This record gives sequence, C-alpha cells and structure tokens, in this order.
Amino acid sequence: MKDLQKVEKMIFGLIKNYSITKYAYLCFFLLFLNCAGRSEFDVDILDIPVPKSWQITFPDNKDFVGEWWLSFQDSALTNYLSKYKVNSPTVRTLLQNQKLAKYNASISSSSIFPQLNFSARLDTNTQNLSGFGFATVLLGDSDDSGDDDNTNQSSNNSQDVISFGNTSAGINLNLQWEIDIWGRLINARKAAYKNYNSMLHDLAYLRFSTEVRATQLYFKGVESAAQLELSKNSYNSLVEIRDLVKDRYERGLRPSLDYRLAETSVAISIVSMENNKNQLKSINRELEILIGEYPKGVLVENTLIPTLLPQIKEELPASLIQRRPDIQSLLLQVESKNYNVAESKRNLLPGIFFNGNIGTSAQSLEDLLNKDYGIWNIGLNATAPIFNGKKLRSLVKVQEAAFEVSKQNLIKGVLNAFSEVEQQLELGESLNLQVAALETALKQSEDAYNLSKERYDSGVTSLESVLNSQRQFNDIKSQHIRIKRLIVDNRLSLILALGGNSPQNKI
Repeated sequence: MKDLQKVEKMIFGLIKNYSITKYAYLCFFLLFLNCAGRSEFDVDILDIPVPKSWQITFPDNKDFVGEWWLSFQDSALTNYLSKYKVNSPTVRTLLQNQKLAKYNASISSSSIFPQLNFSARLDTNTQNLSGFGFATVLLGDSDDSGDDDNTNQSSNNSQDVISFGNTSAGINLNLQWEIDIWGRLINARKAAYKNYNSMLHDLAYLRFSTEVRATQLYFKGVESAAQLELSKNSYNSLVEIRDLVKDRYERGLRPSLDYRLAETSVAISIVSMENNKNQLKSINRELEILIGEYPKGVLVENTLIPTLLPQIKEELPASLIQRRPDIQSLLLQVESKNYNVAESKRNLLPGIFFNGNIGTSAQSLEDLLNKDYGIWNIGLNATAPIFNGKKLRSLVKVQEAAFEVSKQNLIKGVLNAFSEVEQQLELGESLNLQVAALETALKQSEDAYNLSKERYDSGVTSLESVLNSQRQFNDIKSQHIRIKRLIVDNRLSLILALGGNSPQNKI
C-alpha cells in the first residue's frame, strides 16, 4: 500500500506541476506503463497417473489433423468428404461459431485500449420574452395617457411578442482510458484469447469428429450395399434350386415337400433382399443430407470394404495424444482460468483513469475551425475499493476454484484419452481374431454347401439339408462382411482417439 501511495503522489505531482505542453510526455509515460510486458502465469505441472510407457507431456498448438482418409484409397470417399467439407450445413455452422468466438474474444479484450469518440452538434433556439413578463416592461403600459389613440397603440404594442434566437455549433473528441498499471486488463485480455483458442480447438475437434462419423456412415453404406449384393446372390441361388426342384416335382421325381421348402426359401430371400435395399437407401439419404443435397438415396454403390487401412504402431508414444484438439482445449482452459485469477486479484488494487476532451464551440459554422474558439480538458482519476462486503475477495476465491476445476478437467480428459486409445487397440485385436475365424468358417461352409448340393443331386441327402447349408453359408458370409466393416470402423475410431493422421499414414 505504501508503494501505491508513492505512485499516486508521483502522478498527481506531475499533473499539478507540469504545464499543458508537457501532458504529451505524461501520456507517453502512461502508455508505456500500460503496454509494458507482464509476467506469464505458467500452469502448474500436473501429476497425472498414466502408464510410464506413455511419457505424457502437454502439447503445443500444432496442426493435429492430416488427410487420414487418403489411406483408404477410395476415390468415392475422397470425393464425398470434399463435398462434406464445403457444403455440409454442420461444417458451415461450425465455421460461423468460430467467427462468433473470435468476435466475442475481441469484445472481451477491447477494454485495454483507449476509447476515442467523436461528436458534433448544431443547436438553434428561439425564446419568447413575453413568457417571462418582460414585454410590458420593455414596451411600457400607457394606461395613464388621456389620448385614446395613444392608449390603443400602447395596448397593441404591449401585446406584441418579443423573442430572440441563438445558434451554436461544436465538435468534440473524447478520450477515456484506464491505465493498466497493475496488469488487470492485460490478464483479462490474455484470458479472453486463451478461451478463444480453447473454443477453436473444441470446434476443430467437433469438425474432425463429424468427418470421422461421416466416414463411418459411408462405410456402413458400403457394408449395406455388400449385404444387398449377397442377398441378391442368395435369391438367385434359391431360385435356381427352386426351378430344379419344381421340374423334378412335376415329373414325379421329388415330393411336394421339397417344392414347398424351395418356394418358402425364395419368398424369405425376397424379404431379406428388400430389407437390405431399404437400409441402403436410408443410409444414402442420410449421407446426402450431411453434404447438403436433396436426398435421392443413390449415393453409395461401392460394395468393396477396404482392407488397406492406416497402419498403427504397436507401441504408441505419448506425442500421439498431444495432437488431440480436445486436450489442447482443456489445457488452454487451465491457462485462461489462471489469468482470470490474476485479473480478479488486481481488482483489489486502485484503478487509474485518463480522460480528455478537445474540440471547438462557436455560434457559427464558420468559426468551428478557428483555434480561438477551441476548448479542451484533460485529467486523471483514481478510484480504490474500500468496502464492498468482501465481494472482490469472494470473486478471487471463485476464480481460484474455477482454476482448480479446470485442472481436474484436464487430468480427466488426458486419462479418458489414454483409455479410449487402449480400448480401441484391444477391440482391434479382437476383431482381427474374429475375422480370421470367420474366414476359416466361410471356406468350410462354402465347401459344405457345394457338397450338400452334390449329395442332393445324387439322392443321398434331403433338400432341407441343402437349404440349411446354404443358409449357414450366407449367414457366415454376412457376418464376415459386417466384421470387415467393424474393423474399418474401429480404425476410424482409433484415428479419432489419436487426434488425426498424417498424409503419409504415419500414426
């Protein structure tokens, strides 16, 4: 407090002793104080209990998302994502939210700069003296005159309205500026832009996640197209069997039971085929809506699920997590809250305000630019909190609590990030085992189906056995298609958990 008093005495001494020509030097001195460098408020090193193999370090602001979709070598997917990035209503909304965040940050940090306003005025008025009773005094009352003509004339004159007019004009520049000696405003500015950058990372991660989800939906459409193709092939196979059985039944070589089982299988296959067709159309419509096109339901026609996927190293360094925009956002929130703490503490200190006016005031527009009609004033104001019911100190405690909450959110976010990566890696291993087992089952079920047809033609087995083996073969093939798509889905989820991929497929 003693240092504060010394600063106040110095400033007011300058104001008292300096002539007006030296106010410019004072302004430069205050500007220097206001723009002087402030000490950074470093975030505490957080003790996060993560596996030692990760060697966690906090990220810098870097590009975190590469062209990961190129790894699939699917031109239709690349074309779709190109449209998505440009035409998607979701992406356009995110871009507008990004602009809003930028402008809000600019508004929040604008108080550090001087506020300069210009005003101009032109006034004219007319005043009636009779309203104040001055007309009778100025003109006189002629009641004592004996001349009737004079009396009438005086009476008329006393009723005349006397008025006068006035015109004035002026221009003015007004300057208001809080001198940020203690760094309150600069800390508020830093907090605002840290919060802005945090929002940018949140929006980037949201955009990134929507692109991944759109890609997952695309491959779900590819799976649906493959399932539709499988159901069509199954239908054609069953129609072939039915026609063969029908021919033999009509010749009396097969019982009616075989013919009825064959017809039933064909009918059921039609239902399955139509369900797959409707599912594909629904997914296509959803994909088209995502890119802002009228849904026609004819977007995805590819039936090949990719087997060439982005390669993932067995041992993942912690730097992969550092690319996650959501972790970046949480870190920036910690830094923002720390600056808010510093700002709230400086609210306890006195505030110094610089204000000034310069302009002209005259009764004619011609004189506005005449320096003889110039007016000005300049001054400094100092305000200090004395008693406010502990409001300011409570606000400090609030900001300190918010800072601690942001640190815990960061710790939680980092732990969740590691957990997501590990879960996706474990799921990937499980899916690889499943697809290998299904490939074995698929080969055996296909051989069993072909063998059953041969035995049925030889009259060794029943048609029911053929149909069962055919149904089992199709079920296994359908599962195989689904697991292959889930492997792609898992790889996309892993890319999301890692925060992106480089164009060189190095994760």
